[in-house]
Amino acid sequence: MTQIDDIKSRVDIVELVASYVNLQRSGNSYKANCPFHQERTPSFYVFADRQSWRCFGACAEGGDALSFVMKAERLDFREALHRLGARVGVVIEDRNTSGVGDQLYQINDAARRYFQRLLDEPEGKFVRDYLADRGLNDQTIQMFELGYSPPRDNRLLAHLTEVGHTRELVAQAGLARETDDGRYYDLFRGRLIIPIRDWSGRVAGFGSRALNADAVAKYLNTPRTPVFDKSRILYAMHLAKEPVRQKGVVVVEGYMDAIMAHQHGFDNVVASMGTAVTEQQVALVRRLTTHVTMALDGDPAGRNATLRSLESSWGVFQQRNARASQAGAVSVLQRSEAMEMLVAELPSGQDPDDFIRATPQEWPAFVAGASPLFEYLLASLSARADLNNADDKAWVAQTMLRFVAQVPDAIRRDLYLDELSVRLRVNSETLRSAMRTVGRSPGRRAGGETPPATADAATPAPSRTEDVAEEYCLAMLLQHWDELGPEAAIAVSADWFERSEHREIYRSILRARSGGENGSDGGEMAEILVAPEVESHLNLLRARELMLASTSRLEQAWKQIRLGIEKEFLNKEISQLLTVLQDEADWESPAARQVQAGKERVREINQELAGVT
Repeated sequence: MTQIDDIKSRVDIVELVASYVNLQRSGNSYKANCPFHQERTPSFYVFADRQSWRCFGACAEGGDALSFVMKAERLDFREALHRLGARVGVVIEDRNTSGVGDQLYQINDAARRYFQRLLDEPEGKFVRDYLADRGLNDQTIQMFELGYSPPRDNRLLAHLTEVGHTRELVAQAGLARETDDGRYYDLFRGRLIIPIRDWSGRVAGFGSRALNADAVAKYLNTPRTPVFDKSRILYAMHLAKEPVRQKGVVVVEGYMDAIMAHQHGFDNVVASMGTAVTEQQVALVRRLTTHVTMALDGDPAGRNATLRSLESSWGVFQQRNARASQAGAVSVLQRSEAMEMLVAELPSGQDPDDFIRATPQEWPAFVAGASPLFEYLLASLSARADLNNADDKAWVAQTMLRFVAQVPDAIRRDLYLDELSVRLRVNSETLRSAMRTVGRSPGRRAGGETPPATADAATPAPSRTEDVAEEYCLAMLLQHWDELGPEAAIAVSADWFERSEHREIYRSILRARSGGENGSDGGEMAEILVAPEVESHLNLLRARELMLASTSRLEQAWKQIRLGIEKEFLNKEISQLLTVLQDEADWESPAARQVQAGKERVREINQELAGVT
């Protein structure tokens, strides 16, 4: 889980609020005089079951533990998060701070220009010869901005500091390292340099290949920085967006594989940079296509590692499909078709770079011949086993069941089990019984969901319907502000968002339009600044797919999602008020009138929703 969710899971809101005010038990809730305004009769309630609080008096506000600390201590989101983290013993990583990200992008771009210039100079001739031997032409070298890092004398560091960047920031960008005695040195030395641009086309980091046979590391990437995390980037996606939208995406492992593909006109190819596909990468792809083909090296020695990578990637796809299914019950925003992962394996000993250089005319047929992952794995594993041998057959079955157990849809799970039963000649009920054991095995979550491959993939699936609706509302504001207009955001209230993270993002969107929380001047969208701990979630919302075919579809979807979250908010508030009224037996109170007003508004919303086609 994310650090925010980790902190929330450790906080007992009743205990938290009780450290500020004297709470009294009131049925299933707790009450007190509101700490935020003067009153004689308690109107402030804490609901342990939902880990939330609400003032039904003059404040008319509520929220979760984070929003309570923000209001009680007059802190911003990040300060409150750190305060809560300290309370429950969670140390929050010191991530990017405002303004630093822009500086790191500037440093990376300055380094990119420096590396490119050196490649064109006489000392870079042997690198140009190496690239020519690899089959790359000048146009491709320029398109992918390839460069050369000098082998000694810390020349990049000297250049960057000479043009005004501090050594500390150069190190924070991952281009230099600091020794124990406080000296700095270039990270990339004597290497072919491959700039890595993110979804927005900014130089976020670098990949590199050693040109000296004695180098300790053949390949070396920028380490994780505030702006570079390879689990969140697909190499060459900034060039491939439109081709991917039209033709689907082909995912290869290495930089050179993607570069060679583009040189031969296969411009829908991107690289995962040697890692299993992560949730963040799938979120980017899902915005463009549901058709994903993994092009695997024909490497028999690496098959076990490939199997682990495919299992992790499959798990991410299943989590994404589970989210899409959950969202489909709420709004019209999600396309009905699931993402399917196809696999194409190259001949033994070849990678895409080799294959395309040798036989580029065969690449389209190779991709078109890809098989669904389940079929590919079953065929591949069966070819490696003797299915007349009980131990081999059990190994194939157990391996396949690990994949089937991750499928969220019960019908699709049954179809896979039936196919497995026929192919392995094993009773289907035996397989179902064995899968229940697989689902309970260590390292696997209840319901067959696979833990993320990396900590960076650990953004949890929303656990409640309203979380999904809130995310779609924010995603629409982020991606379609110009079409919706400033009135759209003003028509939404921050109170409607249950999660403090979502309130933080919503308020930041409004601030970015320079109109504050009460309006907008309709100007150009400024940079959306949020707490660093929320940036990954903000990026996921920016990348969330909202397949809307027309302006009218957008307007319908927006109306449905806006009314939906208002209705959810009102229903929750009515439920809380009814709990309070049952405990207090005061049906003539302002709370009772709020219930009636809330019910009337819900009826109006239902009528409006009925008119949305």
